[in-house]
Amino acid sequence: MRRNDLPALLFFFLAFLFPGICLLSKLFDYTLQVGSGRLFAGISFLLSALLGILLFVRKEEEIRIVTALPLSLCPLLNQINVLLAIHYTDDILVILMLLPWLLLSILVLSEQVGNTRLKLPFYLLTGLLAVPIALVLPFIGFGAKTVLAHEPSPDGLYCAEVIDSDEGALGGSTLLYVYREDQSFSIGSFSFRKAQRQIHAGRWGEFESLSWIDGETLSMNGRIYDISSYFREDSSEKARIQKYVEKNEDLLLTCIEQNDFTAVEKDAILREIRHQDKCIDFNCGGEGFGPDTSRWGFYYSERFNMTAMWGDRLPGQMMQKSGNGYLWKESWDTPGGDDTYYVEQIREHFFYYELHF
Repeated sequence: MRRNDLPALLFFFLAFLFPGICLLSKLFDYTLQVGSGRLFAGISFLLSALLGILLFVRKEEEIRIVTALPLSLCPLLNQINVLLAIHYTDDILVILMLLPWLLLSILVLSEQVGNTRLKLPFYLLTGLLAVPIALVLPFIGFGAKTVLAHEPSPDGLYCAEVIDSDEGALGGSTLLYVYREDQSFSIGSFSFRKAQRQIHAGRWGEFESLSWIDGETLSMNGRIYDISSYFREDSSEKARIQKYVEKNEDLLLTCIEQNDFTAVEKDAILREIRHQDKCIDFNCGGEGFGPDTSRWGFYYSERFNMTAMWGDRLPGQMMQKSGNGYLWKESWDTPGGDDTYYVEQIREHFFYYELHF
């Protein structure tokens, strides 16, 4: 790389910085939150203006492809910068500070890149992307987002936030978000929230109260939310199922007594509820197909039957103690067999199970 190529590459890097940050955030399950962004917009525009001046005072008449290609991409990237700024902030000043950057990159491209095959496609794309910018600009600043509540969980792992999204004449909404507080961080006016999930979206102005009952149970306006069902990656299927049964044991017993499962059948953790010969099966998941299949969940057994989900094929004395439960493997009796059955008691009549065929 020649020394005179450096300003062009820096110009390109600066244009790619904001889109690159947004892309990396998505890839690593971070949600980017931007405050006013004025400092970022101001500094980036001043740096790009300085680099633009350096490009215009270049001494060579011919420009190499290593410089021409990144310069050709700059108008498109700066167009994306403006669109991202519109998406992440309603601060009109930020948008106005980034628009001259876009015009500067077009000027640099027209003056410095002589290859028409490089210039025309990016001129065309820049023109197409100008349409949404022109349509949205007149409406910037009409809406507003206000943080109504910001509550970290008692153990510091999660944080709940209620946003009042006022969209002017279009109405608005009340949004409840939860994200991993322990893995989130801020850099200037940029906040990176790990694994942010939208828990609730309701009518504008409905917010009354927000509080944590425990580390994974949230209450908003008196409605209870089990956070573990939105952050499945934070716990194993077994832990989630055990916690669900422990929290809902009385409700499950009532449903079983009345033979009416309407109150729980829509719970996210449950896939299917079936009456078996010796138990009631609450299936919570499965994978595989045909001879290579796994299932897991919990079941209710009136008579404390540890083998209820496997049936008469599995004598109880053949099971061996494994961790907090009991395990049976087909290979113990049949060489080459790969079926396994694991069961563990959760409550008096409720048992966690895993089936692998």
